[in-house]
Amino acid sequence: MGQKVDSQKLLNHLNSKWQGRPCQMCGVGNWTVSDSIFELREYNQGNMVIGGGPLIPVVPVTCNNCGNTVFVNAIKAGLIEPNKK
Repeated sequence: MGQKVDSQKLLNHLNSKWQGRPCQMCGVGNWTVSDSIFELREYNQGNMVIGGGPLIPVVPVTCNNCGNTVFVNAIKAGLIEPNKK
């Protein structure tokens, strides 16, 4: 199971940074925020590469009108701690 989002922390971040801006594609401001954190990784032609580069943890925010999806970095939003090696 994936990691769930601290909804209040994410909403606080979005309210302070996003400030109610509309969708860049259609101009509507009706968004759905995912409650899960996903991994964005470098494309390797569909092959899974062990130890093959950085992963970026993201939370998708999707426009309900046109489907445009914006990824919010979960580390920058304060939802998770960065991996320290």
